Amino acid sequence: MNFDLHSWLENFTNEILKHFDKRVLFIGYQGSYKRGEAASNSDVDMVVILDKADIEDLKIYRQIVQNLPHSEKACGFFGGSQEVINWPKSDIFQLIYDTAPLYGNLDNIAPKITKEDVKTAVKNGAANLYHAAVHSFLYDKDKKSSLTELFKGTFFVLQALYFYKTKNYICTKKELLPLLQNQDKEILQLCIDRKNFAQHNDEEIEAAYNKLILWASELITEKGENNK
Repeated sequence: MNFDLHSWLENFTNEILKHFDKRVLFIGYQGSYKRGEAASNSDVDMVVILDKADIEDLKIYRQIVQNLPHSEKACGFFGGSQEVINWPKSDIFQLIYDTAPLYGNLDNIAPKITKEDVKTAVKNGAANLYHAAVHSFLYDKDKKSSLTELFKGTFFVLQALYFYKTKNYICTKKELLPLLQNQDKEILQLCIDRKNFAQHNDEEIEAAYNKLILWASELITEKGENNK
């Protein structure tokens, strides 16, 4: 069965509104389908915010999703408005800027993001990648698969970093790549080409780990904040 994103989103939205009615404050979607970068096996990252959300709401939501055609593609965020309002702002940065609305307005719910919040998002993202890359290099058996997944996360850090520097949110990797220079551009190119790691030899894999770890380290210590 072919997957029609528009029909799936319309069906999803109608089912959420039918079951939760006026309690629904926002429905949207984000991720690779929103950016136009989805592959056939990509998830559809949905964002659903109710007035509040408890375990009974989670059970209803789970059943809605399970009853949908292509239910296996559903993924994303589900929660209550008070949690979103009080969420750490550096953590919610991507949700705010990467989500396309289907119902409601996220601006009325989400907290206002400052430049300092974006800076924290960059540093937190870099720190998480640094820790994961070092752990992977030391302990993972399948380093090629691990590195492929690690480099997927570099885009979101670079996206936040560019926004921090310019106040411009660039949605896709292809749009962001020509705007970057030097080390940042090299890291994003590796992110775009990350499936090629499967064909790399051990020396090339080690070199890619080294580039990732050094780049993340510079962002953590703020040496890379003004990377040109």
